[in-house]
Amino acid sequence: MYNIFSIKKEIDLKGKKVILKKPKKENWNEWAQLRQKSRNFLQPWEPKWPKDFLTKESFNNFIAMVEASLKNKTSYNFFIFHKKNYNLMGGISLTNHKSEGYKSITIGYWMGEEFAGQGYMRDTLSVICDFCFFNLRLNRIEAACLPKNITSKKLLLNVGFEVEGYAKKYLNINGKLEDHLLLARINKNI
Repeated sequence: MYNIFSIKKEIDLKGKKVILKKPKKENWNEWAQLRQKSRNFLQPWEPKWPKDFLTKESFNNFIAMVEASLKNKTSYNFFIFHKKNYNLMGGISLTNHKSEGYKSITIGYWMGEEFAGQGYMRDTLSVICDFCFFNLRLNRIEAACLPKNITSKKLLLNVGFEVEGYAKKYLNINGKLEDHLLLARINKNI
C-alpha cells in the first residue's frame, strides 16, 4: 500500500522504492540531463522528440500543461524520484481521465536507462494503480505498448494488466505509426 498526502494541491505518492511528485520548473535541468543520457534507450519506444524538446522553454510549456490539466482534473503527471536519494529516475502520466460513465484513465511511463530493470517502475505502477482505484475511484486503467517491447509488456502483466486487444497504427513512435498491444487493469473492488 502507498502513502498519499496533499499539500497546496500537491499530490505525493510513496512506494517502497519511489516517491512520485508533480513535475516542477525546478526539475528542468535534472530532467533534461536524464532524458539526454537516456535518449538512445527511450527513442525507439516514444514519439519523435521535437528539436526544442529538451529546452527550458519547452519544459516550462509542459509544466503549464501539467498545472492546467491538474486543475481541470483531466490528467495527472508525476516524476519518479528515488525514495532514499531523491534522484529523478523517470516519469509517469495519467491521461484521458473519464470520471463519468467509463471511469477510466490511460497510463504512459518512461524510465531513465540507468534505473531500468531494477524494480522502480514496478513499484511506481503499483502505487499509481492504487491511486487510480482508491483516490480517483476509477474502474479501469488502460495502457498500450509496442508488441516488440517485451519488457514493458511483461511489466504490465506482472502488475495485473491483461491484454485486451491489438490496435493497428495506434500511435506515432519515433516518426512512424506503429501497431500496439492494448492492455487494461480492472478495479476488482467495484
